[in-house]
Parts: sequence; structure tokens; C-alpha cells
Amino acid sequence: MIAFLAAACVATPCAFVGAQVQLGDGTTLPSATVIVQGGKIQAVGAELPVPEGAERIELEGKVLTPGLIEAQSQIGLFAVGLEASTVDHTLAGSAASPGLRVSEAFDPKSVWVPITREEGVTRLLISPTGGVLPGAGYAASLSGEFSDLPDPKAPVAFFASLNAAAVGGSRAAVWAFLRALLADARWYQANAAAYDAGKLTRPLAMRPEALRPLAPLLAAELPLVFEVNRARDILAALAFAKEEGLRLVIAGGAEAWRVAEALAEAKVPVILNPAEQQANGFDAVMARDDAATLLDAAGVPLILSAYTWDQNARRLRQVAGLAVAQGLAHGAALKAITQTPAQVFGQAGAGSLRPGADADFVIWSGDPFELSTVAERVFIGGVERSLDTRQRKLAERYLKTR
Repeated sequence: MIAFLAAACVATPCAFVGAQVQLGDGTTLPSATVIVQGGKIQAVGAELPVPEGAERIELEGKVLTPGLIEAQSQIGLFAVGLEASTVDHTLAGSAASPGLRVSEAFDPKSVWVPITREEGVTRLLISPTGGVLPGAGYAASLSGEFSDLPDPKAPVAFFASLNAAAVGGSRAAVWAFLRALLADARWYQANAAAYDAGKLTRPLAMRPEALRPLAPLLAAELPLVFEVNRARDILAALAFAKEEGLRLVIAGGAEAWRVAEALAEAKVPVILNPAEQQANGFDAVMARDDAATLLDAAGVPLILSAYTWDQNARRLRQVAGLAVAQGLAHGAALKAITQTPAQVFGQAGAGSLRPGADADFVIWSGDPFELSTVAERVFIGGVERSLDTRQRKLAERYLKTR
């Protein structure tokens, strides 16, 4: 039945009827129909007629949402975190590696891909780590297919952190390092032909091939995702982005609630893990559990993430549920793991259930933020994907012997 539906939803329409449909923009339709064909959402509505010849799937009592989007992850870039030979998301010993393309290391057959997909996550932003500016991040489908590999020439963001140790130990040194790096990149961009021909010379912080990839960052075509927690450092990041003409996204943001007005005024999104809001260091002394609620109330574009939990991107819906428990509206929480990350990172076809959107969606047994709920069916590009995992197969194998 699953294989038949997977084929039918591509070649001919499928009508998913009667579920509570949460669109991803904060809107919920108590009982609606979703029409899917050719890998796209064709129509969504409360009283849509089922097209002639369409496969009708009754979903009364179920919940249907867009596929979840994890905004910062290394899923597919490592196998065993403590085994260096399997870790492909960092360039050790380098303060900056803007030419690093982690997309070229992403493995859609990684054991962590189906584990994450089983919990309703259909898309990731895979990000590099290490140093101050480790490189570019990419959007990766969790279809598990080699045909869906991220395009190495289509990054969606650059990633940076206040890693003072990488540049001598001072926070101020981080900003000085970045200013010098961006100044060299701008100079090279303006004088590339003459420099490459040997008609102009200038000592550069990095080789030209490492500076070229920064062009979309300098043009504000792609955002800089800056991992920082302390309120004072967030203000410094805002000032730096304004000075350099960059699009900024704050990641971490333990004390972001303290400067919420400044973030909202600058329209700077914050990527937050509600499960990590605790005073676990001097940079997060003023962390608080309801930070997501406060940021949303202030008008800050909010993205929720399970980042810092390593392979546990599968817990994305759990961290969203924690934010709801601390006062964030249910619709706002779903938006923060669907539509908002899609919009911030240029994934126009993802994150919402609307005509023309990618048919990435999940059918849940109930409220996706409840731990007792399971993802019963997951569709990516209109094709139903397997929910089998290595853990499930091992359990089936060994429990049978008891």
C-alpha cells in the first residue's frame, strides 16, 4: 500500500482528507483536505472536492503539518562523534575556512538520517563548526536519496562564532579578525582581475580562492549565522552587522531576551534551543526558560532548534513543546520549526502547506508536541518515506528471541 501511494502521489493526485491541518504559519484548520500531486501541494481547504481519479486517504483524528526544519545541524556529517575519522563538519586548527563546503561531505545514507526523519524532520541546515568563521551551510533533504544531495554551489548561510580562543583569547580580537577578513574579501572582489594578473599586490589574510566564496555574504544575499549568547556580545554582533552591511542571524541567544527590542528593531532572527536555557556559563548567566516566549512577544523572528544536542535533531518537536510549556503559543512554536526557518534561509518551497509548496509533510497520531504522539507517515517531495531505522530493526531482531 505504501509503495502504491508513493507512486500515485507523484503521477496522479492524492487527497488527504479529514485531518486537523496546521499550515505552518500559525493557522490551524480543524478538518481539511490537502491535495498533492507531482511533488507539490496543489490545494488546501476545509471543503475541497476530491479530484476525479485521486487516491483518497482518510485521516480523521490525525494531525497533518509541514515537515519540520532543523536550522542548525551536523546530521549526515558524522557517524560517531568521538571518532575523528568519521567527523566531516570541521576544519581543525583554522580560524576561518569560508571555502569549506560541508555539502560535499553530506551522506544521505547516514544512520542518523532515518532516525531524524522518523520524528518528522524532513529538512536540515547542515552547518560547519570550528574556529571563528568555519564556512557555509547548506539545506539538505532527509529523503535519504543520492538524487537529493545539496548543491555545493548553493549555500544558504555562512556560520560564525565568538570563538576568542581561535584568535588569541580576546572577544575584541574576534571582531578585529572578521573586519580584516571582510576588508580583504571586498578589496579582492573589487580588484580580482588586476590581482590575478599580477598587476596589483597586497598581503591577504587568505588565498583568493578562500575569499571568493564570501561574495554573497558581502552582498547580503546570504545571512551570517553568529553563535553568541551574552547580551553584550549580541549587541556587538548587531553593531558589526550594521557596520559591515551584513544580514545577521543570532544562534544560541541565551541572553537574547535582554536585548529583544534591539533584535526586533533590526529584524534579526534568533535560533534558540528552549531545552538549553540555563546559566551553564558566564555567557549565559541570565538565561531563562521562557526566553522563546519573550522574544516572540517582542516581535523577534524566532527559530527553534535542537542544536547542541549533536545527533538529537530528532528532538526538534520536543524542544518546541518545551517552549509551549513556557508560554509560547502552539502555532508560534510550529511556525518556528517550519515556516520561519524556511523563509530566513531561502527555502521558498518548504515550511508551509500552501498551493505550490513542496509536498514535505507529516501525518501525526496527535499533537506533534506531545511525547506520546508519533509520526505515522512522512512525505518528502510527495513521496512517502520509510520510517524504518537501525534501532527499530535491531529491536525487532533481538526482541523476537525473547
